[in-house]
Amino acid sequence: MRNLAEKPYVREEQREVQTVRRQIRKTFTRAEKGLLTLIGAAIVFSAILMVSNYASMYTQNQEISQLQNDISQQQQYNEGLEHQVSELSDPERILNIAEENGMELNEDNVRVLQP
Repeated sequence: MRNLAEKPYVREEQREVQTVRRQIRKTFTRAEKGLLTLIGAAIVFSAILMVSNYASMYTQNQEISQLQNDISQQQQYNEGLEHQVSELSDPERILNIAEENGMELNEDNVRVLQP
């Protein structure tokens, strides 16, 4: 009698499984091609737009810098002119020039003007 706990020896055949892989070429439909073309055109357009904006910003920054330099030079020139005006309008200087030209100071005829 056989032991029921024993499994009968069954010869297992090893089967080789061959997998066949086919390369599937995916082709795009006409709508997908149109959509990809539209997306590509949008990317190129936005890139061109960004570059042109940066170029215009660069030129405007240069113009601003040049204007600021012009303003500072004009301010320095104006300060020089104000200094000359203050020197030339000094009352002592005016009195000396008047005395050199033969004028005399008469205190009775002096009028004080206020701005």
